[in-house]
Amino acid sequence: MDRRGPAVLGVLLALGVGGGWAAAAQTRDESIGAGVPAPVPAVRPALPTEPPRPFAEDPDDPPLRPGIPMAPATLGSGKFEITFPAPVGWRINANASNEWKLKQPGTSNNSYVMRVEQINSQDITIEDAIDIRIARLGAEQDDFEPLRRGFDSLEYTYRSNEGNLRHSFMRWLDLDGSGQADVEIVVHGRERDVAGARDLIDRVAEGMRGASGGVAP
Repeated sequence: MDRRGPAVLGVLLALGVGGGWAAAAQTRDESIGAGVPAPVPAVRPALPTEPPRPFAEDPDDPPLRPGIPMAPATLGSGKFEITFPAPVGWRINANASNEWKLKQPGTSNNSYVMRVEQINSQDITIEDAIDIRIARLGAEQDDFEPLRRGFDSLEYTYRSNEGNLRHSFMRWLDLDGSGQADVEIVVHGRERDVAGARDLIDRVAEGMRGASGGVAP
């Protein structure tokens, strides 16, 4: 019997096992990366967000101060007549038959201004009037941010068409106790006008009277 067959077969088996191990080792060596680990980019990275836009520089008019002189003013007629304390020397311009703008002569645009509007024809409660105003400001004004909401008031900021940061106060009044909003008051100003704007709208609202002489609540 020839003994070379088993011997040769043993050598071949040994070479096969050894060669396979060497090939596997070589494959493992080549698969190991080199260098500093780095994060893997996301398959679908998020879209970049736009950086915040800076606001335009405010006009340098002196700020609106609390406690400015006031005098009675009467607007409207008949059952739509209203009387309220208005800043002395401010010009009153009619925007419509039921809406007036009050502004100190010589002040710049985007400084401070007050608006008074009769809204009793809309037959809405004060709560509804505030809800409508918030929805409208959110849809129409850039960077609108409500700050405080009261049962008859709203304080907020927004970006004007010229890019200025505006700080605004609004009040709604029920002058005849009907449960519906009769008058809307708003004072717009700069951040430096906040104290004066808050004082102004409070004084106007507290002194507002309707044609029947009713006191604003």
